[in-house]
Amino acid sequence: MEIPEFVYGIPTPKGKSKERVGLIKDYYSMLWKKLQKEGRNNSVYNEFLGVDVYIVEKESDKKTIYAASKNWQSTYAVKHLEEVISKATKLGDGPIYDLPKGNTQKANGYKNIAVLHYMFKDDQRPYLNFVAKLTIGIKADHKHIQYCINKVEV
Repeated sequence: MEIPEFVYGIPTPKGKSKERVGLIKDYYSMLWKKLQKEGRNNSVYNEFLGVDVYIVEKESDKKTIYAASKNWQSTYAVKHLEEVISKATKLGDGPIYDLPKGNTQKANGYKNIAVLHYMFKDDQRPYLNFVAKLTIGIKADHKHIQYCINKVEV
């Protein structure tokens, strides 16, 4: 399967992570402005969990920039973050919730972590068929924060 050098403005070669970092930062900035303008308090409603998932500056973007810039499909998922947050669901039989792992999740004050998935499908372009993993940190006050999004191998 041949993949073009750019997919919707995203450079696809492996060595282009620095360019993808800039695209992700720009997208988050644009999304925060859009959500504020729409009066959505920087949140997107997840239908599966039935909760608002907040996109918090310097928290949601920090881990995502690092993780999603490594792979062009992860960057593509970031460009569709609103849709992913809204439509992500459970994948398979495993649990949705887990305890925070690593120092960053604990430092952010997460008491639980929810992991959901979203399937991208495109009949015309098979390279756009993949699964994105959405990680949501849950604070003690039950506020759900988008923590990371990236492509996963299934």
